Amino acid sequence: MICYRNKNVALAALALSVALALQLMPPPRVGASDHIDSPTLADDQGADLNDLWAFLDPNDNSKVVLIMSINPFKLSSEIIGQAIFSHNIRYRFEIENTGDAKPDQFIDVRFARGLGREMPQTATIELLNNKKFDAPVTIALQGDTPPEPVITTKEGVSFFAGAVDDPFFLDNTAANRWVLSSIRNPGNPDKSVFKRGRDTYAGFNALVIALSLPAEMMRGKAGNMIGINTVTQRQRNQRVEDNGQVMGSGDWITVDRDGGPLVNNGLVPPLRKDEYNAASTEDDAKGKFEADLVKSLKNLGTDDKHIAMLAEMAVKKGDILRLDLTVKNSGPQGGNNPNGGFGKMGGRRLVDDVFDMVATVINNGVPLSDNVNANEVPFRNQFPFVAEPIQPSPPGKNPDDRTRL
Repeated sequence: MICYRNKNVALAALALSVALALQLMPPPRVGASDHIDSPTLADDQGADLNDLWAFLDPNDNSKVVLIMSINPFKLSSEIIGQAIFSHNIRYRFEIENTGDAKPDQFIDVRFARGLGREMPQTATIELLNNKKFDAPVTIALQGDTPPEPVITTKEGVSFFAGAVDDPFFLDNTAANRWVLSSIRNPGNPDKSVFKRGRDTYAGFNALVIALSLPAEMMRGKAGNMIGINTVTQRQRNQRVEDNGQVMGSGDWITVDRDGGPLVNNGLVPPLRKDEYNAASTEDDAKGKFEADLVKSLKNLGTDDKHIAMLAEMAVKKGDILRLDLTVKNSGPQGGNNPNGGFGKMGGRRLVDDVFDMVATVINNGVPLSDNVNANEVPFRNQFPFVAEPIQPSPPGKNPDDRTRL
């Protein structure tokens, strides 16, 4: 549902701070992730947000594409049993368009219970002024050929939901080793860990919810600047019925959230990750996690100048991905023009290698890369832009899957 509130704080987020920092340096290609970032989400992968992308449709810049990925590390050989959206979760896009840290609009997606291998789930998408429509989810197939994406267009909005190749690319093990080394040896992290350059997510699927909607639907008092973050929410009371089904009741409580890349996974200490996920962007603006973020950046060897670029903006303006609707986006795979994308306030595109960009700022402007520069398969050139799912028996050296390079 998209609804409106009044606000007063100020604009930006980690995405903005990184973008401003990188205006003064040559932008590398861009990525960063939120897969299984807390103890709670290790036990609740149905609510686990992986990544958020928001960008202008390169085929029509009057439309904004929003993509959230969830349920990480889905094996192609098991995808039928795992390709189910929880009927107990509210999947929400929060939109900020008045220039502060408080969301103004909401787009909610909920799913009916999964009923088996031959029948698609039904999604209900709730839009502006309580307008809503239903749409089928793309069924996962067990054969060699992936399914064609089922796209539903109503109320001027296009919708897709289903299993796809995980769009994120990163040497996640190397990134974790880098952060761990900064905790063990504060101020002197081990950057040699990035030499191996292995894409942790190659060959794995994830679930995706994608929307294409008119930019004017999202525009507000802040004019051309909008902010987007995603949350997954469960009702406060979860109970198991006698028939084994889990039902929910009561208020909606946030389980996970994702805005700017690398904030929770890289900078929030383990003991506060669950708390961070349950908090709001307004909590960020109140400085609830400021000391933790600054300490993590100092451990990584970031100087005061670059801490000011990263931590101060992320804290005071909320962990929100920012998109300037006037920044043109063009090219294949959801857009790849060098004057668009994350480093130019153009949101975050699928091809953008955000980890390299953020890591470079953390590294005081000295280029730092994980040596994974693109997804293992190309993205589509049309909505929903994500790549088709990995099937159980793809061609290649490994006949089972592509999770080993």
